[in-house]
Amino acid sequence: MNFFEPFADKPAIIIDIGQAYTKCGFAGESAPHAIIPTQVTLNSQRFYLHNYKLLPHGIETLKEMFIEFLYNVYYKILNANSRERKVVIVESIMTSSDFRKTLADVLFNDFHAVSVLFIPTHLACTYTLGISRALVVDMGYNDCQIMPISDGYSLTNLCSFAKLGAKHLHDYLKILIEKYALVTVDGEKVLFSSLSNQPTLTEKILEDIKLRCCFVTSFERAQKIYKQMEIKQTDSFNDLEFQFAPECDYTIESMIVHIPGYVREMACEIFFKNEIDSDQCLQNLIIDTICKTPIDLKKEFASNVVLAGGGCMLDGFKPRLAKEINALIETKSNVFPCQKLSYHKTPSHENYTAWLGGAIFGSLDILDNYSIQNTQHKESESLPDWFSIQIRNNIVQT
Repeated sequence: MNFFEPFADKPAIIIDIGQAYTKCGFAGESAPHAIIPTQVTLNSQRFYLHNYKLLPHGIETLKEMFIEFLYNVYYKILNANSRERKVVIVESIMTSSDFRKTLADVLFNDFHAVSVLFIPTHLACTYTLGISRALVVDMGYNDCQIMPISDGYSLTNLCSFAKLGAKHLHDYLKILIEKYALVTVDGEKVLFSSLSNQPTLTEKILEDIKLRCCFVTSFERAQKIYKQMEIKQTDSFNDLEFQFAPECDYTIESMIVHIPGYVREMACEIFFKNEIDSDQCLQNLIIDTICKTPIDLKKEFASNVVLAGGGCMLDGFKPRLAKEINALIETKSNVFPCQKLSYHKTPSHENYTAWLGGAIFGSLDILDNYSIQNTQHKESESLPDWFSIQIRNNIVQT
């Protein structure tokens, strides 16, 4: 009898370690058990796992962080015995080799995982739809990645990246609040910037303001706003005679901050308009990526666009993106092969679409064929990724 047969009925553990949040759960389930910050506590301070290079003793510190983080995932969230489970790690193609190797060493040596599979985020998204080719637009925390997927492989030579992630939006939102927001002091409204003791706009607070107050304005309204800014020759929103959304009150440290309507509407414009480099707008990146693909695949990618990542869940984001792309296609009708793009609706919220793809793949019988077994890892000097996996006689060759 094979040593691993007693564990065959145990569903694999699926972990999607994102830059800001980690999704974890079991194979075959429709949603993760928990979505938690990708952080651990060191010396009474919270640190993101991916920022390990900023800490002393980088790799050694990362290993300690992984042990604490995975212990929390296994025994406090999933209530699962690590020795009995296979593991599927959904990872970004930008993950460093040190990060992957340290994670694998901790899973095999400290948690005694039965097997581990690393699957790329963009590829995992396509498994939720059962399609072999797609253009995956991943709106993550640090950046936006646009990746063509074909027949089980990420076409990394054709992908596009831009600093259009949630962190970039938070930074811009912070600038707008400090410049335009008002605060009630002694019954009077004063500028946020005039306070001698300003409340701290932490990443957590900025994210909450984004979710509670901000939205993506419509394409038509945005065009009217930019046209009026051009006529008045100003880049200040409060100089415009335009009826923006009502202001929104938000409490920070027992202080009421009044967020103007133009901040609520215009914060998300960084996705669609870049004054410095227009090519770094989301709609331009998507069209340019399709244009770079082989001529026989262009229409197929244009017909299979998949939106993933928490950034896609902002109110008004999807219709605005579709209209921005349609307007751009009209200007490039002589070089672009399609009149419009077609978008898939994934069977999950966009922030855990990749996790769901990993959960689907983790429930398949071929999981063992692609996974690295515990005994095999101890004998191997290298850690294969999805691009270098070679299968011979149903065993991964390293």
